[in-house]
Amino acid sequence: MYSFNGRFNNRLDDKNRIRIPAKFKAELGADYKLAFAPGECIYVLPQSEYRKILEGFGEVSFFDEKKQEAIAAFTGSVYDVTEDNQGRILIPAELKEYAKIDKDIVITGAAAYLRIEAAEKFAKRNAGINMSDVFARLNALGKSE
Repeated sequence: MYSFNGRFNNRLDDKNRIRIPAKFKAELGADYKLAFAPGECIYVLPQSEYRKILEGFGEVSFFDEKKQEAIAAFTGSVYDVTEDNQGRILIPAELKEYAKIDKDIVITGAAAYLRIEAAEKFAKRNAGINMSDVFARLNALGKSE
């Protein structure tokens, strides 16, 4: 089980590359993925978390066309990450555009994965956040309604 927590401000260089903070890199390992995520952000998935997602797809009927199309749309838009010799990774143009990233980003730990999002979007989403509401939603996790 991973324990990604905390956040880091970062900035894309002129070639759309970033460095994943060392605190996060150690747990990510050498083989991790970038993927589209809800809310116009990018997920950084360790290989083991990506495998869990794929295992969940295994129970979908081969003949359920809509679900199979959703699986293909997701897996077809997951990017393998390759670090250059200075430890930088490229944010693909398609992901950068989807997440509306210009230059400034925030990398946030989200328990089992990381989130990358535009710094401006992060600031707007977190402006006036009510921690009591956050704790109430966390308390409700796993409870049937």
